[in-house]
Amino acid sequence: MKKYTKNPNSKQNLITQSSQYYTMDPIPQAAYDHRLTMKEEDYLEAILNVSLTKGYAKSRDVASELDVGPSSVGEMFAKLDKKGLVVYRKYEGVTLTEPGRIIAEQVKFRHDVLVEFLEMVGVPGDIANKDACFMEHELSTVTIQKIREFVAAKKQK
Repeated sequence: MKKYTKNPNSKQNLITQSSQYYTMDPIPQAAYDHRLTMKEEDYLEAILNVSLTKGYAKSRDVASELDVGPSSVGEMFAKLDKKGLVVYRKYEGVTLTEPGRIIAEQVKFRHDVLVEFLEMVGVPGDIANKDACFMEHELSTVTIQKIREFVAAKKQK
């Protein structure tokens, strides 16, 4: 299995997010070692999104991002902390560990590719975002890559 890599020099399979480039590789082995659920992946992605926006992530911010209650967030933070994917300190917030960050970035990559594709084919933004949340967990890496290539080719025309 290939490992996830940040590669600003690679000219293929790139997506830009917050001035960083990520290559499209399968979700790293860490995700399989931990047997993450879709919900756990969504929380990791939400923590990343909030952290990219605010520089840190607190329970209320993640709760707002996912439209869930704060108690649910606290429970999930504790679960992800036990799996070594986040460092959770009650009342201080949460930070992603290296394995958690890698998984979160990969899920976000998949999500962003799918939203871009769905909007390109005419799906309204709010629906595209919601649908991408489901699709990002289910589609194969090959399918995501082919969608990314299609979107890139359409943009060049």
